[in-house]
Amino acid sequence: MRRASASRWSRGLAAVEMALVLPAALLLIFGLIETGNLFFTWLTVQKAAEMGARFAATGQGEDEGTRVAQIQARSQALLVNLSGSGAEVSVRSWPTISATGSGVSGSAGEPCGIVEVDVSFLYRPVTPLLGDVLPESIPVHGSDRKVNEPWRPCPS
Repeated sequence: MRRASASRWSRGLAAVEMALVLPAALLLIFGLIETGNLFFTWLTVQKAAEMGARFAATGQGEDEGTRVAQIQARSQALLVNLSGSGAEVSVRSWPTISATGSGVSGSAGEPCGIVEVDVSFLYRPVTPLLGDVLPESIPVHGSDRKVNEPWRPCPS
């Protein structure tokens, strides 16, 4: 008789332990998933800025007048599979290597000047539980600068 009572007591104890440990374990697992996804999003946004700046430095599209549009399209192509929205790609340039001041917005610059591609993205949390605790969207930002190649003689 005593053995049956102890068995029932240990099953009840296991249920209580599970009820105490399961929320903490789920929070830890969802936190790791959300952190990994956010870090992946940040790396992708940074890579999109780098790819846009690398493309911008070549001067492609200068003759057709579509250079900035091509830079933006090249950057946004990497962002299509991310969970979120609101991708914005901006391009600025400076005429000299010193890159002082705010630069010229909407311009990829001249040969031997500096070009900067700036990518902003609104990340939306994907995991349950944490999605209710975190903000609705988290801004993620990446940028990169390059020196334009001399696709024609550099201005003096």
